[in-house]
Amino acid sequence: MKRFLFACLVLFSGALFAEELPPAQQILAFAREQLPKEPIRMDGSLKERAPNGFVKKELTVEMDLNWGGAPANAIYRIRDEKSGVFQTLEIEWLPDGPDFQYSENGIDVTNFDPNTEIDGLGVTWADLSFSFLWTRDAKTVQADKKLGKDCYVISVPRGDNHLLLWIEQATGRVFGAKEETAGGKTVKEIKVVSVKEFDRLWMVKDLDIIRPLENGRTTLRIDSVEAVEQ
Repeated sequence: MKRFLFACLVLFSGALFAEELPPAQQILAFAREQLPKEPIRMDGSLKERAPNGFVKKELTVEMDLNWGGAPANAIYRIRDEKSGVFQTLEIEWLPDGPDFQYSENGIDVTNFDPNTEIDGLGVTWADLSFSFLWTRDAKTVQADKKLGKDCYVISVPRGDNHLLLWIEQATGRVFGAKEETAGGKTVKEIKVVSVKEFDRLWMVKDLDIIRPLENGRTTLRIDSVEAVEQ
C-alpha cells in the first residue's frame, strides 16, 4: 500500500511539474526578444572539416540581419569561391509564417525547403538562419542543465526527425541544439562556440555542427559584425 501511494505521489508530482513548464511559444518569443533590433551585417565562412581537421570545403558567408524590422527579415549569401556558385536566401518572418525567396546564381528556385543542406555540409538554411526560433509547431519537453545553466528544452519537428533546442531560462540564449531521429539517434549536434554581445543583447557568433553518424564536422566562423546605418 505504501509503495502504491508513493508511486501515485511521484506520478502526481511529475504531472504537476510538467504543467508548470511554460509553453514553447512563450519561450521562443522570449528568445527572439533578446536578438539585436538594429540592422546588422555579419561576414564569415562555413568550413567542412575532415576528422584530422583538414578543410575539405569552404564557403563564404554574408548575412544582413534585420530582426527588429516589421516584419523581421534577413538576407543570406553563400558563395563557393572555387566553383563560382552563388546562393541567396531572403526571408521575411510574417505573421502567417516565413516567406522564403531562394536563388542560385541569380535564378529563382521554386519549392524551396529551408531544411535543405547547404552544399552537403550538414548545415541547413534553417540552422544558419535560426528560423526555428519563429516556428509555431513546437513543444516544451523538459527543464534541463546545459553548460551549468538552467535551460528549457524545446522540440521542433524537422521532417521525420525533431530538433531539440536548449534555451537558457534567465536570458533566452540558445545554448545548443541537437537533431534526432524518431528512434533517438543523433543526426547532428549544433554547439555554440561563442556569443557576441551587441547593444547589450546577445547573438550567436560561432557554431560547430557535429554529425556523428558520418563522422563529419562543419564550422561557422564569423569574422566581422557591424551595425548597418539605415
